[in-house]
Amino acid sequence: MDQHRRPHTVFAIPDFRNLGVMLRILLLLNLLLLICTLYQSDGDGWWLHLLAGASWAEPSMLLGLGLLGALSPWLGRQRHASLLVMVISMLCVVLQDRLLNPLELPRLDRPLLAGLLSLLLLHYFSLRQRALSPALGEARLAALQARIRPHFLFNSLNAAIALVRSRPEKAEMVLENLADLFRAQMADPGRTSTLEREIELARMYLAIESERLGERLNVRWHIDAALDAGLPPLLLQPLVENAVHHGVERCRAGGEIRVRAEVKGGQLLLSVSNPLSAEQVSAHQGNRMALDNLRERLALFYDAEASLQVAQADGQYHTMIRLPYQPASPAGQNPFSR
Repeated sequence: MDQHRRPHTVFAIPDFRNLGVMLRILLLLNLLLLICTLYQSDGDGWWLHLLAGASWAEPSMLLGLGLLGALSPWLGRQRHASLLVMVISMLCVVLQDRLLNPLELPRLDRPLLAGLLSLLLLHYFSLRQRALSPALGEARLAALQARIRPHFLFNSLNAAIALVRSRPEKAEMVLENLADLFRAQMADPGRTSTLEREIELARMYLAIESERLGERLNVRWHIDAALDAGLPPLLLQPLVENAVHHGVERCRAGGEIRVRAEVKGGQLLLSVSNPLSAEQVSAHQGNRMALDNLRERLALFYDAEASLQVAQADGQYHTMIRLPYQPASPAGQNPFSR
């Protein structure tokens, strides 16, 4: 991750454009408003005090979040970003006071309170980032990515050995694809990948498995998205691996895997569908474990802006990932690190 390249600042500066960051700020500030209202009220009219406080606080919150979101890329490059966040929060409160009470003398308590709250929120996000520090985050990502199953390695080597004499070019292809897959597994987990690279790795994996499964394995691709879309490394290959291992391989007649990628409303949608055998009434434990790992990786990269959903219908198992569409960084750096 590129955290060490960021300007030094007192507190960690979150990406104020991130949906999870915005929801946390609004939730914490409104919770604080509710607690203060309940503490100050002495009877049944607490909700009137809450409405009065919200009518003043909510516009300031939304205005501040809007400005911080618009300035977030610029703030991330400033040495004294935490001080700038505090000043912006205070100016939003002063501006609202001037609009609502233009004839009254400016109040100092509200801007000071806004500045203090902004520092407390930045401290919270700093503690949260420390829990997901680069060292911890990379270690967790590396552990989650190291998932090529041993029996897949043995099957691939056996397939290559069987092809050495009859079709040496195919054996060479299997070994080259296997080497590329392991190279991708050992790559820096903090660097982003692209949709093009993820499709390439998935095709390599499927090419290896097709030598073992033959005509039982069919794949249909529907790619209607920009290939330069940035996403975490090794996001598609585990989905395809699950589709083979828990779907096609368990069906006597084999089946078809469908891979789709498209962009809708600024979201990149990745979906993989595979057939279920007659004995499969629910997802296998290994499948759930792999999906849980993918969910954790999405949370590490995107917070609340990405999701992974599964469904079973008409003898098919469907997995869909939603994540924000964003072109990959030219240098391969992780733009999602907080």
